[in-house]
Amino acid sequence: MKKVLSMALIAVLCIGMVFMTGCGGNLDNPYSKYDLSKYVTLPDYDSYTVDKPDVTITDDDIDAAIEEVLKENATQKEVKKGTVEKGDTIKYSYKGTLADGTTKDGMNADDQEMTLGQANMIDGFQEGLYGATIGEPVTLNLKFPDPYTDETLSGKDVTFVVTVNAKMVDVPAELTDDFVKEHSDVKTVDEYRKYMAKQLEEQETEDQLYEIKDKLWDQIQAETEISEPIAEEVDAKVKFIDERYKAAAKQQGLEWADFLEQYFSYDEEQYNEELKLFAEEIVKTEMTVYAAAEKEGVKVSKKDYQEQLDSIREAYGYTDDESFEEAAGMSVEEFAEQQHSLKLNLFLEEVLDSIYDRLSKNQK
Repeated sequence: MKKVLSMALIAVLCIGMVFMTGCGGNLDNPYSKYDLSKYVTLPDYDSYTVDKPDVTITDDDIDAAIEEVLKENATQKEVKKGTVEKGDTIKYSYKGTLADGTTKDGMNADDQEMTLGQANMIDGFQEGLYGATIGEPVTLNLKFPDPYTDETLSGKDVTFVVTVNAKMVDVPAELTDDFVKEHSDVKTVDEYRKYMAKQLEEQETEDQLYEIKDKLWDQIQAETEISEPIAEEVDAKVKFIDERYKAAAKQQGLEWADFLEQYFSYDEEQYNEELKLFAEEIVKTEMTVYAAAEKEGVKVSKKDYQEQLDSIREAYGYTDDESFEEAAGMSVEEFAEQQHSLKLNLFLEEVLDSIYDRLSKNQK
């Protein structure tokens, strides 16, 4: 999935128009019904200079990347020597005794496992094991909280004798030809290092290009002049966002005035003013993107759009559109536009690809 350039003015509440997708053809520019030249004056961005990726991959970079892969494929083994600390996953046994010498079910157990510092135990139990030596009993004089789930134990003193039997230790995989064959398309360690170097170079180049193009867009947007945002589009944004907020207030059982105060510290008048300003900024951004798209003559294919929709759906763990819609309460297309401004960002990506490619070639 391609990276989609982020834009400061496009927030979660921004909505783009949702279009049905198909196997072929291109998506329509939703602002094509307007003569954007009446509203938008783009800067002479062909006079801009742009940076080019400058990537150097070192042996240390390759070593670090391979080390991460080996850690990701680590196996666990039990260690029965040494001490344990917070964060260690341990296997342990314990016996608990009340002040009167009695015990109860649940106060004694063998073959237990927990990660120190992350388990739900009474105060002092986990902390008392920090630094404990494996195999040596530790005596913990504690007190049950009050109240406690078992009311008969609430507030009572208790002594636990705990023995850490082992701790689990991650053992990174070993870099061998066999490991390489199993986890890549190459066959030897030497080939794998070259493979990793290429992967790192491609990723770093992509990351640098992302930053360069983001900077290019910031300059274009800052120098674009817009006479006024298109009122029809602003009204549509205001209506949509307002409906979403009011639906959220209703869902939370809040009166509208209380919702505004709680989430924005606004009264109705302030809310309406800020909402319109926000909608205008969204529309100005859209106008700039789509005016540049017209100037560059770029297109977004329905195929690419569908691939992005599939990637978004899969990122949330759904294999089909029907199950996604059932869970989200909206189609994948609606979600992608409302939460990711997908179509707008894809047009922006094509615009910046076009401009950057031309500028970088002209600077040779």
